[in-house]
Amino acid sequence: MTGMIVSVGLAVMIGADGPAASLEANAVYASVREEGLTVGGQSIRLDGPRFTDDQTAQEQRETLRSLAGSDRAVEGLLRPSVTAPFLLSLEDRTVDGATIRSGDLFFAIQVDLDTIDPDALFGQEESGPVEAGNMRFEVQVLDDPGEGIDGSASARFVHSTGRLLDRIGVESTARVSASRSTDSVVVASRTDRQFDDHEQWPNRWWTIERQGTSESTGTPERYAGGIGYAKLTRLKDDPKTVLVELRFAFAEPNAWFNGAPILRSKFSLIAQDQIRRLRRELSR
Repeated sequence: MTGMIVSVGLAVMIGADGPAASLEANAVYASVREEGLTVGGQSIRLDGPRFTDDQTAQEQRETLRSLAGSDRAVEGLLRPSVTAPFLLSLEDRTVDGATIRSGDLFFAIQVDLDTIDPDALFGQEESGPVEAGNMRFEVQVLDDPGEGIDGSASARFVHSTGRLLDRIGVESTARVSASRSTDSVVVASRTDRQFDDHEQWPNRWWTIERQGTSESTGTPERYAGGIGYAKLTRLKDDPKTVLVELRFAFAEPNAWFNGAPILRSKFSLIAQDQIRRLRRELSR
């Protein structure tokens, strides 16, 4: 989830050259919707966006009301403030050897959608480290993932590295594609199996054991990764407000926290930290 919010921030704030795929041509978006994520013999697919480009202003407001619960809650959600609330819902599915954790996140930002360049996601090689909830994440765009990797002109590869609660290390490489239409921008991502055993950018996780000031790491294991997309939609009766909906799912091996929802309990804190950081950057 953190990587997807970072991606939204990059897409909003950084300029770059190059063509963006249309939503219909966004193979990564189609993949997370139609193929989904398979872990432990079970698959999960992401639902479509609640806010679609063909909605009227009234239909957008009705959707907001159904999500927030009341007109007053909608006004709070759309408040032009760094501390405006967000909506986060989570779901867990137990599978063989892991839990698939999925969620939906909704929030608003104040920005002119026309100034957002979806190719800006690939405008720099690194986003810099992000820390929240005793976790640390770094995201790096790969200009050259190496020989033998099948890519496409409309997608790029992004490698992320995380340190979870000082107990788990994890890294993965995702195929990411950005799209735009008149009233929306979409960024979609999925862990690419081509990198499962890649020498430099693998999909893997490992345990971290601390003893005083020293630490050791366990033997790396292959990581199934995750899928996600973020859709930024212009609010039609307030064009300077953009609605962000983010949907995601990822695998959490039982060996991480014995199936306990320790990591899950940090999601709200991470979302709050990253959303406020994005809003502060936009206000500058």
